[in-house]
Amino acid sequence: MGELDRTTLLARLARLIAEDDPGLPLETRLCRAYLAIMGGRGAALTVAYTRPERVTLCTTDDIAARLEDLQDVVGEGPGPTASVSEEIVAVDLCAETVRWPLFTEAARKIPGTAALYAVPMRPWNDGVIGVLTIHQDSIEQLDREQAQFLANAIGAALVKDPPVESDLRSGPWSTRSQVHQATGMVVAQLRIGPEDALALLRAHAFSHDTTLAAVAEEITSRRLNFTDDAESETS
Repeated sequence: MGELDRTTLLARLARLIAEDDPGLPLETRLCRAYLAIMGGRGAALTVAYTRPERVTLCTTDDIAARLEDLQDVVGEGPGPTASVSEEIVAVDLCAETVRWPLFTEAARKIPGTAALYAVPMRPWNDGVIGVLTIHQDSIEQLDREQAQFLANAIGAALVKDPPVESDLRSGPWSTRSQVHQATGMVVAQLRIGPEDALALLRAHAFSHDTTLAAVAEEITSRRLNFTDDAESETS
């Protein structure tokens, strides 16, 4: 995936977050934006998927909620497998081959569910932080490269303390000040809250393999404008 494609996807993600209900939690808007970009009937976002502290932060519909709960109850399915394997995992519920017998048998009884994709969120090299799942009511191929890229970017946006040299609580005062200024500029550009703006900065830094400080410098020097990116993406 080229840098232009990454920028286009992030611009669309930023626009969808900005257009969504600002009263909703960030993780909900990220999950809904992911579904809108990738397509499907519903989605869920769960962190610490295979650990005791597992928690589902967002389900976009009742089917997504039931599928997440089912995988938690039976302890198998594409979600747990994606979390452990760190790879995208899919199940075609219309196929004869059964990979997860307990999950598949129960999932087939949920109306309107034909396929489920599980995409691990692994923004850095220290493992998977969670899984995004998308369910479909027909068998449609997911663009796996885009799905993985966006899942990783969303994971980076969700992590409060990313392992970069420009974390808000460390580094020289000038760096912290510049990140703060850049966050304020993104707030003005997209009319979103500071937490959302900082999350988008983190996602942009991750996706371009750079630091938060470098992204902040691009924004404050006006070489990067999320509004311009979003407009060019739709033109």
